[in-house]
Amino acid sequence: MALMGGHAQAAGFSLMEKNATDLGQAYANLATGNGQASGMIGNPAAMTQIDGTAVSSGVAYIRPSFELQAGATSDGGGSMGLGGDAGEPAAIPNASIVHRLNERTRVGVALTVPFGLATEYDEEWLGRYHGIESRIEVIDISSSISFDLTPQWTIGGALNIQRAEAKLTSAINSTAATGGFMTLPDGEVEIEGDDWSVGYTIGALWQPTDRTRVGLSYHSGIDHQLEGDVDYTVPTALAANPAFADSPAEAGLDLPASLSASLTHQFSDTVTGSLGLLWTGWSSFEELKVEQSGGRESVTTENWDDTLRVAMGGEWEFAPRWTLRAGAAYDPTPVPSAAFRTTRLPDADRVWGSIGLGYAFNQRWSVDVGYTHIWLNDSSIDNTTESSIPDTLQGRYEAEVDILGLQVNARF
Repeated sequence: MALMGGHAQAAGFSLMEKNATDLGQAYANLATGNGQASGMIGNPAAMTQIDGTAVSSGVAYIRPSFELQAGATSDGGGSMGLGGDAGEPAAIPNASIVHRLNERTRVGVALTVPFGLATEYDEEWLGRYHGIESRIEVIDISSSISFDLTPQWTIGGALNIQRAEAKLTSAINSTAATGGFMTLPDGEVEIEGDDWSVGYTIGALWQPTDRTRVGLSYHSGIDHQLEGDVDYTVPTALAANPAFADSPAEAGLDLPASLSASLTHQFSDTVTGSLGLLWTGWSSFEELKVEQSGGRESVTTENWDDTLRVAMGGEWEFAPRWTLRAGAAYDPTPVPSAAFRTTRLPDADRVWGSIGLGYAFNQRWSVDVGYTHIWLNDSSIDNTTESSIPDTLQGRYEAEVDILGLQVNARF
C-alpha cells in the first residue's frame, strides 16, 4: 500500500489519474484516446490509434490538504484536537504497452491504480472513535484487444485483474465499554484485509470523419471479499472481554461500474477540443461491513448515490513539437448528506482546473506534464457510529488538492 496516499482525487474513492497526458485536459477525452499507449486505459478501442508498438509510463504526484475546521462530539472529549491535516502526499503510477498484430487488430497491457483512499488523523483527536487511519488501494492489471470493424468503427475489450487491500484503525472508548464504572485509557482496533478479483471493460470508438471521433467505454463493477484479521489493543481490564478478542475477519468491497463517453473534434490543424461524461454507479456502495468470527460484526452505512462527472478540455499545437493543454471538470460527491459523511471519507463536490504541456523530441519519443488544482466545497459532517458505544461527530471540513503528473511516451 505504499503507492497510495492522500485523499481520493475523484468523487468517492476513485482515482482519475489514469495518465499525465490527459491530466492537462481534466480527462475530457477519457473515452476517445490520446494517440498514445496510455489512451487504452480509458477505452480499449482507442488502441486503433496505434501503429507498430507504443509504450507509455508515468506518475502523478498528489498533494492534498484536508482538515476538520470545527467540530464537536458526543463522547470524544472536548479538549481533544481536530486531527490535523489528514491528507498525505503520494505518487500514483501507470504503465501501458500496445502492439499492432495486423491491419485490424491490436493488443495491450496496462497497470493502473483505479481506486484508492488514505486518510490519517492525529491519534488523540476529537473523532478518534470514528477513525484514525484509513487506507484502501486497488491495483488493476488489464489485458486488452481491439478490432477495427470498418475504417470508422472499432470495438475493444479488456480483462481486469485487481488486487485490493484495506487497513482501518480507530480508537475504542474503554471507559464507556465498562459502563462508566472504571476510567480507562482508550484502546485501539486495527482491521486489515486483501483480495483478488476479476472484471471487464468493453468499448467502442466511432470516427465519422478525419476530424471527429466519439468514444464509449463501460467498466464493470468488481466485488471484492477482503479476508484478513481484526486486532485489538485494550487495557488489561478489558482483555478478557470476548468482544475485544482478536479474530479473522471478512469485509465486502463492492467497487462501482462506470460508463464514460467522450466527443473529440479537431477544429483546425492545431486546435482540438473534447467533451467528456463519466457516470459512476456508486449506489452499489451501500455499507462497509466487517464480519468477525463468532458472529461479531461492525457496520458503517454509506447509502451513496450515483454520480455524473462533466469535463471539457482541449489542446493547441502552438509550435512545432509543442502542445498546450487545458481543461475543467465538475465532479459531484456520491455522499447524500452530512449524516452519511464519515471521517474516513468526508467527500464533497469538487471542481477541477487543469493545464498541461507536451513536447515531442522526435517521431518516436515525447513527454507530457500536467497540473491540476481541485477545489472541494466545504462540507459538514453529522455522523453517528453504528456500534454498541455510539459516538456522534459534528463539524465542517475544508479541503483542496494539487496534482502534478509526468508521462513519457515512445513508439517503435
